[in-house]
Amino acid sequence: MQTQYQSIFETSIDGIILITETGIIEDINTAALKLFGYEKEELVGHNIKILMPEPHRSAHGGHLKRYQKTREARIIGIGRELEGVRKDGVLFPFQLAVSEFKNSGKIYYSGAIHDLTLRKSHENIIKGYAEELELRVVTRTKELEQEINLKESAQKALMESTRLFETIAQNFPNGTIYVLDKNLDIIYVEGSDLRRRGISPDEIRGKNYLHNLKDSQKIEIKTKLNNVLKGENLYVEYDSGKRIYTLRGVLLSNEDNSQILVVENNITNEKKAEEEIIASLEKERKLNELKTNFVSMASHEFRTPLSSILSSAALVERYVESEHQKNRLKHIDKIRSNVKNLTNILNDFLSIEKIESGLINYNPQSIDLKEFLNEVIEDLDLSYSVGQRIKIENNLKKDAIHSDKFLLQNVLINLLSNAVKYSSDDVLLKIEDNDGIQISVQDKGIGISEKDQKELFHRFYRASNVGQIQGVGLGLIIVKRYLEVMNASLSFKSELNKGSTFKVKL
Repeated sequence: MQTQYQSIFETSIDGIILITETGIIEDINTAALKLFGYEKEELVGHNIKILMPEPHRSAHGGHLKRYQKTREARIIGIGRELEGVRKDGVLFPFQLAVSEFKNSGKIYYSGAIHDLTLRKSHENIIKGYAEELELRVVTRTKELEQEINLKESAQKALMESTRLFETIAQNFPNGTIYVLDKNLDIIYVEGSDLRRRGISPDEIRGKNYLHNLKDSQKIEIKTKLNNVLKGENLYVEYDSGKRIYTLRGVLLSNEDNSQILVVENNITNEKKAEEEIIASLEKERKLNELKTNFVSMASHEFRTPLSSILSSAALVERYVESEHQKNRLKHIDKIRSNVKNLTNILNDFLSIEKIESGLINYNPQSIDLKEFLNEVIEDLDLSYSVGQRIKIENNLKKDAIHSDKFLLQNVLINLLSNAVKYSSDDVLLKIEDNDGIQISVQDKGIGISEKDQKELFHRFYRASNVGQIQGVGLGLIIVKRYLEVMNASLSFKSELNKGSTFKVKL
């Protein structure tokens, strides 16, 4: 058993240091040596202060004496986060849990060290941590098989080793240690994660290890644990409700009474940090994409009308004679049209800002339908193709509807403007009673591809087939948001080169 406990001591993925009551390092495991960057002979026999930065290094002796005199626990028996100093002088954070025990009448302190660097690191460090941990388990497996064959059976040494094992297991950070028999029944179990969940080791000792797993997990983990009995190593990651664990297992012996050492590690915090990093990167990617789309749109949609205004203004200056009146009026119309385009763009930005600031309210009223439709048509930019018209088909039997006039007018103007811009044929505006008032805008224009339809309501997004047709990619977003305020719905159907139909249901 002493060999088994020594194996556990050396196999632990966290650092463990044993010191005397005067602070001299008595023993240190491989994990701790790796953390601090020393060889074992460089530390054993030296004071533990060698691993501490100032001012803790100077104060440590006083802390030990104060505890031995007053028994007032500041670290021993409590645990806390500290900083250690590696051999190369680099500081790193770790969690320290210290226990006191006696061996041959002498007082010793056992310190379990859990490196916190991973928790504060990014995704690659977390992944590196898992790979390094897996490699460490594989390496220690061979050493474990050699070491457990050593014969040390003295009763006193067995009791002292048992105490050491209990100290290590109880203070094992964020995890649980199991020893299973060949039937996968639990022979031994202990760990801080187990107790943190309010489970006593006595409650599950003797039960089958698979008893608490989900049905979907039992077959996979049972198969892998049985493979450990055949000499394979085990590594698997699984979730248990809101917690996520890594499971590692190695064979303790090759005899008929074979036993499996299983180490569970709670990696919930590491996974959460990884997910937060991924979510943050995705959010930043979308923000950069939005900025790129905005810059591209603004540079085109503002520059084109401004250039036209500047050009027309310069030409108007040249037409000073009365016979040039026709040319002057033509360029003044161009200036007026481009100013209106810029005004519409700015109005779109202001509408989005008002919506997101919660400044848009729903104020329903009785609306005279005929008068309302005439106002909508008058407010449209009628600079569409020659001969193009908006046909109105009103199938309602009543003369008035009840809705928010301002919001509905803006919705229809946006939908009709799009239909006019992307079609050279007549546009149909249809009103009917279909389990509620339904207003449709139908065109026979360029249509929208299936790929573009999925992105249609993203800010600044414009379909790939719009070419040089003006637009900023905000109109449909404004329509959708206005309808949400009105508790109304929007649906559409579209086919490339055959046209689109948008339906508003009040």
